[in-house]
Amino acid sequence: MFTEQYADKVIERSLAEQPYWDLSTRHVFVTQTYDIIRWWRKLVFALSGSDEVGPSSIWHIWGTYKLLEGHTLPQWPELDGLNLQSIEENLAKASDAQVNSYPDWFWRRAQQELGEQWPLVAKGLNVPAKTYLRVNTLKAESQKVQHALNEDNIITQTLALDNALEVTQYGPLFKSKAFSQGWFEMQDAGSQQIAPLLDLKPGLRVVDACAGAGGKSLHIAALMQNKGYVLSMDIHQHKLDVLKKRAKRSGVHMLETRVIKNSKTIKRLKDKFDRVLLDVPCSGTGVLRRNPDAKWHIQNNNIDSLIALQSEILQRYSQMCKLSGRVVYATCSILPSENQQQVQAFLANNPQFKLVEELHLLPGINSEFDGFYGAVLERISD
Repeated sequence: MFTEQYADKVIERSLAEQPYWDLSTRHVFVTQTYDIIRWWRKLVFALSGSDEVGPSSIWHIWGTYKLLEGHTLPQWPELDGLNLQSIEENLAKASDAQVNSYPDWFWRRAQQELGEQWPLVAKGLNVPAKTYLRVNTLKAESQKVQHALNEDNIITQTLALDNALEVTQYGPLFKSKAFSQGWFEMQDAGSQQIAPLLDLKPGLRVVDACAGAGGKSLHIAALMQNKGYVLSMDIHQHKLDVLKKRAKRSGVHMLETRVIKNSKTIKRLKDKFDRVLLDVPCSGTGVLRRNPDAKWHIQNNNIDSLIALQSEILQRYSQMCKLSGRVVYATCSILPSENQQQVQAFLANNPQFKLVEELHLLPGINSEFDGFYGAVLERISD
């Protein structure tokens, strides 16, 4: 069911087909759809006592979800035959992976890598993600953004994290005056903790070498007060095109984009930057709360391939760092094999770098945000 399209695109298309739904109806639709995807394996087993269910059972899946949420079902013919006792009897026979709604292979791998932390992280990753904003300090301050959003019936609260806001009452964020003026970006509060690891200041030369659509590049520019130089690189031109539009809206004018065409693109930049951000491609297991369908897309061999790619990127791209400069290696993964183990292997082969600090954000353990990892590496010799 989850092999062809990603949930966010399907939901976006479904909402576009229902232009007359009010905001409350849309919110319920999105929330329940993501919840059912998140708990799909548990719901299927609760309904059928196995991991198999036919496509015609979607109403029964929804009914099972509502019963487990404590609701009384409407008297609809599509829901005939459902009863809570049968559902609970099935769940009593379910494995930990089934109850927590993860693929068996991933449950085993995460348990092996995280040990006794994994059951808590597994629960943490099943908590629906909240919506966080990063105030664009090049154009506004938190109080100004909050006031403007409040006028659009969007309520936010501040966090202990500088310039981060949590949305507590939803509204049309991307149609708000504050968004059109470039006063904020939507960015998880965990993600907002990566760019500060670079220890930025105005005038530095910084490369964001796996920039994607550039959320962290824009954060870097703000932390540098729009003074200096930021090179945002990616292998996908279309992502950099999105970044250009975002940078214009945000008032960022010291940022250049460049497509990575081949290894020569990186070699030409050897020793050119004070700071290097490597937000490498990863399994995305730290953001399963936000993208629950990723549970059902990712495969074990995909992670192994990503680990090899991460190692290559860290080895080659770190050469762009000047002496006494910093490299920050970052992922949105919870797996040590993608995180500290990668850094340890790199340091063993590259004595010219030393580890300065690490950031571990694990949902269910030490973070209510998405799962992120960051390692600060300082180049100490040639």
